[in-house]
Amino acid sequence: MLFRSIDLDLNKVNVFMGEQSSGKSTIAKIISFFNWIEKDISIHQSFEKYVSDENFFIENLESFHKMKGYFNSNSELIYISETLKINYKKEKINIEWIDRYNYKRSKISYIPSERSIVILPEMEKVELPNNYLKSFLFDWFDSRKLFNNDNKLQLLDIGIDFYFSEKNKENHLISNKNKYDILLSQSSSGLQSLTPLLIMCEHLIKHLYEEDQNTSYLIDEVKTKVSQELFNNIVLNPIYNYDQLNNKEKHKIIQNLTKNLLKDSAKNKIKEYFKVTDNLFKTHYTNLIIEEPEQNLFPATQKQLIYKLLNLINCELNHSLTITTHSPYILYAINNCILSFLTKEKRSIDKKTIFLETFINPKNISIYEIKDGKIKNIQDKNGLIGSNFFDEQMKEVMDDFYIMLNYL
Repeated sequence: MLFRSIDLDLNKVNVFMGEQSSGKSTIAKIISFFNWIEKDISIHQSFEKYVSDENFFIENLESFHKMKGYFNSNSELIYISETLKINYKKEKINIEWIDRYNYKRSKISYIPSERSIVILPEMEKVELPNNYLKSFLFDWFDSRKLFNNDNKLQLLDIGIDFYFSEKNKENHLISNKNKYDILLSQSSSGLQSLTPLLIMCEHLIKHLYEEDQNTSYLIDEVKTKVSQELFNNIVLNPIYNYDQLNNKEKHKIIQNLTKNLLKDSAKNKIKEYFKVTDNLFKTHYTNLIIEEPEQNLFPATQKQLIYKLLNLINCELNHSLTITTHSPYILYAINNCILSFLTKEKRSIDKKTIFLETFINPKNISIYEIKDGKIKNIQDKNGLIGSNFFDEQMKEVMDDFYIMLNYL
């Protein structure tokens, strides 16, 4: 789908609704990629590799998200955050800092519609190119280890639990009702789509922040190099004009570093340095992008899934969630959660009725319809999805019925 111009302010929760091939996934992939670019530049504190080779940015976007042919010489992509601005226009890229020390490291995970590939045993061994499927599988292999036979994960309220057998490298589903234990690869298409989605969300939104965060050797190497540069830029240069000193003067400062840093003039700079390094090298929240969460699921299960996802991100961490969907049932469920927020105070006086506990502040969610290359927000002033949108969807379904009903 060709977009003429789209301008979006990303929210905590972003929902893109539209027909197949309307451009939902294109938008989601671009959002995911810009999130990753911002992370990469901020952690390295450099955008040199992106501006030194003007093709590097677009070639990586096209190869990582399989988007070859999506862009032409007139394409323009602009991303602005509190940290930086990226402008790709007419095959040239410009990047500038807004506040280079403002970034907080995030975990970015793209859960694609092809997620059921996890059932294929060869995925354990196959060497994939560096694209979003490889990244997804890496997160899947890491996430499933959390749930073993002694620590199963309940899949919503459908009476089925998941566990991973490390010994056999097998993904198991247990039915509490029918008393069976089968491999995920032998289950229904709905479970093959739902299971990896839930496993990864549980891990990446919740459990990741309850465990020690291990880093690779490569990340440790980057951390050492960048930390040293940050110490110079945040502490030594502002106080001692360090880069302008000769080697003898630098050596003298380093020799007396502990004593010098105890001075009042240095204390605030030290605090700033530790804050910046903590922001850059510790993961603080998750950016989750999910394609078609409703895939192969019954409407009631779609509703449960949305309630689960919104419950997970409603915590003290600044997680974000982006969803693409074809399903009106997903929108109905989201509308319920918005209404739950809007009515929670009035409902609190009713002690007899059991109400929906999941909610989302309408200020924290943006819901868009994509149609004919254009995008529009479909929420009313109170944040609820407009009744006109639902009426249009139902009318399209029911028109044929009412025409034929006249002849019954």
